[in-house]
Amino acid sequence: MTQEVPSPEAPAAPPAPALSPFAAVAGTFTRPGVTFEALVRRPTWWLPFGLAIVVVAASIWIATPKIDTERSIREMFERRAARTGQSLSDQQIREIAARSDRGPGRATAIGAPTAGVILLLVALVLWGGVRAFGAEARFSQVLSIWTHANLVNIAGGILSLPVVASLEDASETQFGIQRVFKSNVGAFLPEDVPAFLGSLASSIDVFSLATLALLVVGLRRLPGISKGSAAAVPIVLWALYVLAKGGLAAVFLG
Repeated sequence: MTQEVPSPEAPAAPPAPALSPFAAVAGTFTRPGVTFEALVRRPTWWLPFGLAIVVVAASIWIATPKIDTERSIREMFERRAARTGQSLSDQQIREIAARSDRGPGRATAIGAPTAGVILLLVALVLWGGVRAFGAEARFSQVLSIWTHANLVNIAGGILSLPVVASLEDASETQFGIQRVFKSNVGAFLPEDVPAFLGSLASSIDVFSLATLALLVVGLRRLPGISKGSAAAVPIVLWALYVLAKGGLAAVFLG
């Protein structure tokens, strides 16, 4: 009686090579699906995180001299006075402006680290959201997806730099300078639009919406979460943020 010889098992497929940080940045724009799959396998986030800090720092450094602090504060209190009937004297406004005025160096030293903290907090909230819907995800994976999706916002920030740099010093208010780069609906509305509506319109931004779309693409690559939940988590969180921002604008600006 002959005995059958078992056939040898097929060798396991070699693991897909990890993307370099620079390839991941480029791939986010050219092959987002493939790139996010690779980032889920082997997360990397330091390069887009660092780029975000650098662009925020450059934006603050360039924009700060273009803002007239006293006029910004006067505009804010005038809008509030129109709603509440309570106003401040010129002397009070000048005193508030003197306390609030910061040079580019100080503003950048505060704003750049704050941007880094916000990036981490957003990743933390997203991580909690996808975990609640069953995703088997580590924080580093979600942070990697978020920081790479945010590259679109970084691109928008870079494109806005020469536009803001072309302005005269102290020629804009804190609110007016946000309308200079015409990437959102709010930039095309009249200046006297209600603050809540203006805030909502400013959130309908080409770069923000593209970032949101990339975020959905990335979160769908996480194991254990449905495609619907992976889309719902960032969209709902973004909508809540937009409404909260609009509510604060309505309270403080009227």
